[in-house]
Amino acid sequence: MEKKNGHTNVIELKDLVYAPLHAVSEANMRLSSNIVDFVASTGDLNKDETGKPIVHLHTMQMQYQQLRNDADDNTVSERIGLEVPLLSIYPLSSLRVAKSKVSFDVEVRNIRNFGDSVKILAQICSKRERNSSNQPKFHFDVELESVPVCEGLARFVDTLNAQAVPKRINTKPLDDSGNVLTGKELEEYNQRMELIKREAELNNKIHEIKEMIRAKNNSLNEKIKMDYDEYIENRNYSNDIHEEEEITDLCNSIKDYKDISVDLEDQLAKLNEEKIERRFSE
Repeated sequence: MEKKNGHTNVIELKDLVYAPLHAVSEANMRLSSNIVDFVASTGDLNKDETGKPIVHLHTMQMQYQQLRNDADDNTVSERIGLEVPLLSIYPLSSLRVAKSKVSFDVEVRNIRNFGDSVKILAQICSKRERNSSNQPKFHFDVELESVPVCEGLARFVDTLNAQAVPKRINTKPLDDSGNVLTGKELEEYNQRMELIKREAELNNKIHEIKEMIRAKNNSLNEKIKMDYDEYIENRNYSNDIHEEEEITDLCNSIKDYKDISVDLEDQLAKLNEEKIERRFSE
């Protein structure tokens, strides 16, 4: 290569053209790795039991007020809490070099033949004056664009969003003006809610017992082609019915369940009477 003032001032032309292309490619690689560094920065970097790096994401506690109607059609204000990973609320995007424009002027300084190949040596020179003594100028235009995050990271963030389940922290009943109930009104509201809760529990238990009776009756019907009531009635009028141990156990179970059902329905009736007698103020 030709040298001037101790510095190399000529470069092979293909290297001159390749250099900015390589710079753009390397820039894109660095921009892509930035998203990895960003994700890691949203948590604490540790290691799992195998020694592999693992990021424990930082989370943020968020709360908001929500109005809804309760079981008695009263308006209540609820404080809802939500814990979300910071990664799921940060804006995620990536950059890449979309367009690059390299502008420069060169001066061919030497052409060398190597058999079947030719090496062209050139020098970057001033854009206005093609004189090698002038200060070289290099013009580089870069255009950036935002690109969507990769599909793997997008799906992971979707998973985080799906697992962020709101949790009820507390519930406060409101009056017609939107004020929180206090004093006697609050006491009556709590008593009414307690009755409604007990009523729902009794109805659920009665439903479960009736389902058990139905299942036992189905088993009995498969064996003797009669349900419990028909079997008891026929047994009372006939001494020819031979009771197997399995049939006896089924009948005894059904009888016990029927007794429990009657007791629960009695409790439910008394509960409804209590609701009527107390006549909560409107």
